[in-house]
Amino acid sequence: MQALRIGLFAHLAEHRAAVEQTYLDFLELFEFGERVGVESAWVRQFHLAKPAAGRFGGLPSPFVFLGVLAGRTTTLRLGTAAVTLPLELPLRVAEDAAVLDALSGGRVELGLANGGQPDLVSRLGLPAAEDPVARRRSYLDKVDEVAAALRGEAITADGEVIVPARPGLADRIWQATLTERSAFEAGQRGEGVLIGTTQVVPAEVSAAAYHRGLADGVPPRLGLSTWIFPGRDRDEALRRAEHGLRAKWEWAKDFLPRADSVAQIAERLNLHYGSPADIAASISGHPAFGHTTQLQLQLDGLYRNLDEQKEALGLFTSQVAPELGWAREAVAA
Repeated sequence: MQALRIGLFAHLAEHRAAVEQTYLDFLELFEFGERVGVESAWVRQFHLAKPAAGRFGGLPSPFVFLGVLAGRTTTLRLGTAAVTLPLELPLRVAEDAAVLDALSGGRVELGLANGGQPDLVSRLGLPAAEDPVARRRSYLDKVDEVAAALRGEAITADGEVIVPARPGLADRIWQATLTERSAFEAGQRGEGVLIGTTQVVPAEVSAAAYHRGLADGVPPRLGLSTWIFPGRDRDEALRRAEHGLRAKWEWAKDFLPRADSVAQIAERLNLHYGSPADIAASISGHPAFGHTTQLQLQLDGLYRNLDEQKEALGLFTSQVAPELGWAREAVAA
């Protein structure tokens, strides 16, 4: 059985101050994470903002952000969770990822996604397929283009290739998924899969489908987003988390099962809360946990400030993660 890994995932869309400060705060949180044993940092790509609707934007340029983070860390894996491939040119994704991988000493984990912001495709002047099957096929073709470019295969008829080629990075592609079918396909392709806190189907359904798709002998790479909020006990933690939970529920309620209480909202959003023992028991009891190779903690949306996030992260790596079978990797001197 593979050793459990701990990652830290950020939407970078919760702006307690200016968006620039959000970026700086999370750079500091990721640096702190490396010091307390977190093995990977994952950031989501999101384009544009709509202030009138209360959406102030996230991170449109993950490779730029991760490039800065690479210079401030030494061992932290640098993950995109995920680059929305229909809004990008595969060649440029491969080039940006390859340069970052080369400069960071091979630390990139390349997460790609099909969904999100379909209205932007035409605005960016990119071709769009109307049929869902055709859209899925187009996306997978683009994933293949990225992988081929990273491996150093010719891009043009006269044999031009990207610089630098990074064949190893082609084996570190992950797919963000919302459905059982897409998770199964990621397994068939031998890629990693990223499963979020809000799924069209339960996370355990996607996780099981992914493992069914894997060929014999292919090691699984399954990242499960894990939203946590510690407190003295479950009641106290839920009271403190209520405001943020209800805000998140306004976004997610239209595609998740009905919830009639704050506790049910927390369950629908896969929040693990309470004392360290409560959180450990909640995560280990999640039906998808047995399939998971990497827990990706989410520490945005519920916390008042950076200090609270650091405290929660330190508590998790020192008191919760060891109860889940995690052991901190030794760092060479």
